[in-house]
Amino acid sequence: MLTNLNWLNKDSPYPPLVEKERIDTYKANEQLFLTKHSEVWKEAFQEISRRLKKKNHDVETIFNYQQLLSKKTADFVCGEPPTLETEQDTDGLIKLMEKQRFNTRLYESIIDVSRYGNAILKIVGKKVTAVSPLFWFPIVDPSDLKEIIQHVIAYPITPDDKGNMTELYVEIHSIGKIEQRMYTYNGEKHEIGELNEKSVKTENTGLQDFAVQTLTNITHSGSIFGIDDYAIINSIVAKIMWRLHCSDTVLDKHSEPSMSGPASALSYDERTGKYFLDLANYFQRNNKEDPDMQYITWDGNLESSFKEIEKLLDQLYTLSEMGQAFMEGGGGGEASSGTALKLRMVSPRIKAGRIASINAATVKQIISMLAQVNGIAIDYNGLFITWNDGLPDDEVEETNRLVTATGGKAIMSQYSALKSMGLTDDQVEAEMEQMEEERASSMPLQLSTIDSNTLDEPGEGDQDEMD
Repeated sequence: MLTNLNWLNKDSPYPPLVEKERIDTYKANEQLFLTKHSEVWKEAFQEISRRLKKKNHDVETIFNYQQLLSKKTADFVCGEPPTLETEQDTDGLIKLMEKQRFNTRLYESIIDVSRYGNAILKIVGKKVTAVSPLFWFPIVDPSDLKEIIQHVIAYPITPDDKGNMTELYVEIHSIGKIEQRMYTYNGEKHEIGELNEKSVKTENTGLQDFAVQTLTNITHSGSIFGIDDYAIINSIVAKIMWRLHCSDTVLDKHSEPSMSGPASALSYDERTGKYFLDLANYFQRNNKEDPDMQYITWDGNLESSFKEIEKLLDQLYTLSEMGQAFMEGGGGGEASSGTALKLRMVSPRIKAGRIASINAATVKQIISMLAQVNGIAIDYNGLFITWNDGLPDDEVEETNRLVTATGGKAIMSQYSALKSMGLTDDQVEAEMEQMEEERASSMPLQLSTIDSNTLDEPGEGDQDEMD
C-alpha cells in the first residue's frame, strides 16, 4: 500500500510496483467480464494441453459465469432502486437523483464492486461520475493502514503517432480540496517524467469529505481493498470450460460415424483406381451370414466427465452465493409464489444485504454531498435509505397478509387502488366519475320497485273502507 506521494517522482514506474499485482488482477477481471476468457487463460489451457499431450487447446465455447455473477449481484442490490426519504425535501432529492441518473451510476458501481472488489465514485462540479479502480491509488496513514488520507486518480493521456501515451494526468484528493497535476510520461517504458509546474491547479470543493468516495466488497484487517467475486470461482469455471471442451472435441470427432458391410457393397472407380461406397446402390446379401450394412456406433463413455461437471457446477453455485439465481429458467416454467421465490433466493439476498450494509453510509454521504453542490439542503442524519431485494412482489400474498392483519377491513381507498393500476390522476378521476354514474343510474329502479310493492299491499285503513 502507498503511504506518500513519492511514487510520483521522476523516473518512477506507473503503475507503482507495490500496486502492480492489484492492477493486473483488475485488468484480468475486466477481460473476464467482457467474455475474453481465452485471452486470460490461454497459457493455462496450453499448459494443460501440453501435460495431457493434446493438440487442440483453443477453448471456443465460453461460459461467462463471471459476468452473470456481477449482473445478478447488482440486480439484487439495486436492480430495484433503493427508496429515499428525507426530513427536508424528499421530492426535490428524488428529482435530482433522476436528473443525475444516480440509479444507473449505482448499478454500474455495484458491478465494479463485484468484479474488482471496489468501485470509485467522484463528485465533479454538480454531478457524480464513476472512475475505474484501475486508475485509483489510495494513500494510507502509516500509523493506521486502514485509514485513507488521500485519494489519487492517475492515468496516461495524449497518445503519439505510435499510440504511446505521452502525459500522465493526476488528481490528488484531500478533504475539501482537489489538486490537479500533469506529468510527462514515457509510454514505452511506463515511466513518470517531469512535473509540469504550470499545470498545477488547486480547487476547494466546499465539501466536508473527499470528493472521491469508495464502495467496497468485503475486506479484511490486512488490506483496505475489497475482495472481488471472481477469484473464488475462476478455477472452477476454467475447469468446467476445459472439461466441456474435451467432451465437445470427442463428440465432434465421432459425429460422422463410419460404416461396416460386405465387400460387395464397394464400387470400383476406374479413373482413380480406388474403391468407394455408393449409398444409393442396392447391396445384395447372398446368405444370412453376410454382414449387414450399418453405421459403427461408438460409446465415448463420457458419463464420468459429465458427473464431474455437475459436481463443479454445484460448487460454483455454492461459492458464488448465487444458488438458484444461476439456475433461473430451469424450472420448466413453473409459477412460484412470492414467498417461495424469496426462500429459494435466500443466499443471494443475504449477499446483497451484506453489500448494501457495508456501503449504506457511503451511499448516504454521496447523496448528501451531491444534494449540497446542487443547492438542496439535505441533512445526512435526516436521510433514510431503504434497500430493496429486486424480486417481484406477490400482490395476492401481500394483500391477504394485510387483510388478515386488519381483521378483514379495507386496506386502501378506491382512489389508491386505481392508482396502483398505473392510471394517471385524470384517468382515476374519470373512472371514479363513471363508477358513480353507474351507481346512481341503478338507484331509481330500486326505489320504484319498493314504491310499487308498497302501493300494491293495502293497509288496515283501506281494508276497513272496503268493508
